[in-house]
Amino acid sequence: MYQHKKCVFILGVSIIMIACQTQSKKANHVSATDSLINGAGQMVDSAYREGAQLITSNDCLTCHAVDQKNTGPSFKQIANRYPFDEGVVENLAHAVIHGSKGLWGLKEMPQHPNLSFAAAKKMTTYILSLNDSLNAITP
Repeated sequence: MYQHKKCVFILGVSIIMIACQTQSKKANHVSATDSLINGAGQMVDSAYREGAQLITSNDCLTCHAVDQKNTGPSFKQIANRYPFDEGVVENLAHAVIHGSKGLWGLKEMPQHPNLSFAAAKKMTTYILSLNDSLNAITP
C-alpha cells in the first residue's frame, strides 16, 4: 500500500513539473500573432493600427496568423505575394467580404458580409504593410 501511494505521489509531482516547464516555455515564446492579439495592434505602426485592431476583433486569426501558415496563408505570405497598391487592397477587401476559393489551395475563405468595404480595406492595408521590402501606400 505504501509503495502504491509513493508511486502515485511521484507521478503527480512529475506531471506538475512537466506542466510547469511547458507553461514556462510557452510564456517565453511570443509570436507576432500573440503580440497582435494581446496588444490589439498597439505595436503596429499608427497608419495601420485600425486595420490590425479590426483583424483581432473579427475571426481572421481563426484561420490566419501573422507569420505562420495556418488553415489559411499567413499575413506575411499574403503580403509577399501581392504588390502593395490601391487596386490590390480593393481586390483583397472584396475577397474578405465575399470569400474566395482556389487562390491558396483547396480551402475556401468564408464570406464576411457584415464587414464594410472601408473596414476590409483597412484590414488588407495592414496585411500588405507586413512586407518590408515594398513601399507602402498611405492608408
